[in-house]
Amino acid sequence: MSDNDTPWLDGIDGDALPRLITADSPVIRVVAGPGSGKTTGLKRRVQRLVQGEGVSPSKIFVGTFTRAIAAELAEAFGVSVTADELGEGVVAAETVEVATLHSHALRLVRANPTSRPGRILRFLLGYERDAMLYDIGARLPTFPKQNQRKKELNRISAAWADGADLAIAGFVGEMDRWLRRHGGMLIDEVVNIARLGLESGDVDGGEFNHVIIDEYQDLTAAEQQLVEKIWSRNGSLVVLGDDDQSIYRFRYNHPDGIAEFADRWKDEPLLDLSIPDNRRCGRVIVDLANAMMAQAGSSKAPMISRRGEEGELSLVYWPSLSQEINGLAKYMREQKDTRFLVLVPRRFIGYRLKDKIGDDALTAFHEEVLEIPLVQERFALACLAANAADGVAMRTVLGFHSDGNQHGPKRNAAAYQSIVDSELVGVELLEAIEKGELKVSGQGSTHLRARAELALVFFREIGDDSHEVIDVLFDPALATAAGSDKEKRDKAKRDLEQLWTSAHAIHNKNVVGDFAKTLDMLRYRIAMRIPLTDPTVARVNIMTLHGAKGLEADVVIVASVADQIIPGHLPEQPSEAEAIREEQRRLLYVSATRAKKELIISWPKEIDYKEATRNNVRLDGGIRRQGDRKLVKLGRTALLPDIEAQATTGNRWLKDKLSS
Repeated sequence: MSDNDTPWLDGIDGDALPRLITADSPVIRVVAGPGSGKTTGLKRRVQRLVQGEGVSPSKIFVGTFTRAIAAELAEAFGVSVTADELGEGVVAAETVEVATLHSHALRLVRANPTSRPGRILRFLLGYERDAMLYDIGARLPTFPKQNQRKKELNRISAAWADGADLAIAGFVGEMDRWLRRHGGMLIDEVVNIARLGLESGDVDGGEFNHVIIDEYQDLTAAEQQLVEKIWSRNGSLVVLGDDDQSIYRFRYNHPDGIAEFADRWKDEPLLDLSIPDNRRCGRVIVDLANAMMAQAGSSKAPMISRRGEEGELSLVYWPSLSQEINGLAKYMREQKDTRFLVLVPRRFIGYRLKDKIGDDALTAFHEEVLEIPLVQERFALACLAANAADGVAMRTVLGFHSDGNQHGPKRNAAAYQSIVDSELVGVELLEAIEKGELKVSGQGSTHLRARAELALVFFREIGDDSHEVIDVLFDPALATAAGSDKEKRDKAKRDLEQLWTSAHAIHNKNVVGDFAKTLDMLRYRIAMRIPLTDPTVARVNIMTLHGAKGLEADVVIVASVADQIIPGHLPEQPSEAEAIREEQRRLLYVSATRAKKELIISWPKEIDYKEATRNNVRLDGGIRRQGDRKLVKLGRTALLPDIEAQATTGNRWLKDKLSS
């Protein structure tokens, strides 16, 4: 379809993709399902703008919601996204900026201090937010319970995501005062601060002539507003997405943005493109995906398989979860020349699969490395070691019990209120407590004083060498003190190992050897759910269903899709339950369409009762006894549509597979 004058059209077929690549319309919407080739079209459009139209690369912004897709696009354009992970500096001239919308917003906020008067870009982690909420509860009796305060914070975060302006009063006012007093910021604030800065003129808008946004349905409403404000309106605004692939409800994404886009720009010449082609999956996999979306009530035309292969689909059920894991692991161990992408609805299933497969398998989960109090304590000490004036870390340290590494009651909030109005912060405040210059009173005062003294002993004994400090702070051997529960000790050990490895790796890359910057980077990665270590390619990669967005593989196994696991527990309110059920169906749809040649969907019929209750599996299938054991009955998820393909037993499927 091209000659030497249009290399950006080489190998491009069909009608829609060439139009996406070559169109000069000022506003373009592209609605495209999985495997449509839209990412290729996006890359070629940038190539055409730069090589064919002479557009300066620095006037082009390519954004997305997920860091994985941003990294893929950045590699295509020869740009690094990790170097600007904290939003520092300015993107080098004559390069295309490729970033998530959140990281671009952070760059704007960091570069324009007037947009955040008196606020410090030190982001709170989950357990630090808990301490803040306990302190708010001590001052705001209208929210007497911690779960009420968490719900209110979630409501505020959702409002920020929607682009709403909140009055600095009541709960928001107390939160703002706490964050200013301790020198912190919530990660959910960043986009809204950037948006308000652009609206008020504190941040210059219209930085880019050409703005191209992939996976537009996964952005929040505030991020979608931000997109419009960074566009100069002198070139083109292109959004690509598919609301059938909207799977980030828990992050307040705004899938209606892609559907409403045409109405929003009805006064502009709008090019509206739809790409029904699926170039990734075999025909039977596309048929399953189409049936899934038809059952969900999608109004879009069915996808058309363009791969030119029939593909293979297996629906497999097993007597129990243990037999499912053993059977799938045996199959993958035997297929030594095959690479697998394995998707699971819960992490515990993935860990068990990895253990059975062995060294050929790697898990690539987002793990909350700061779930165990012992690890939280070590990270809080690390933050104070990096910055002696870190008020958030100081407050966190003072929230622990005086004996052991568990939290004090309500994070010792009552006692902390007796000293919170002091102008001292960080290690200076701890020293004032130790010397008796600050009088501590109220419930938890004994814990608070003891914690201040223990922290100061630690700081007086620790050395100056950053690598030695990392070794001491994140020593995996400390996990033995995490408690009597072996699972908790194992988790603490894994988390400390991850922190140790990542902290050393970041510090080694840090040109100035700044330990504070190392901790900032580590904290930002945790807050943004960015993997702490670089992903490693293995023959068998295991991840959650959400983690598969943007990936593909010849053979995909979607394991343990029992209804009691996915969708699992649902709210009592019918409308809310239905919304979650439909998003879980879309999640399964996205997972299934990662497969190019072969898709295996598998589920167990039973699970051990203790394992079910420990992992929040729904128990409505019934319970039976087998000797001293209690077993929970499971069934195939109702999210799978009725199709011609027949389910088969695991033993029969495995026998057929290994004999072929």
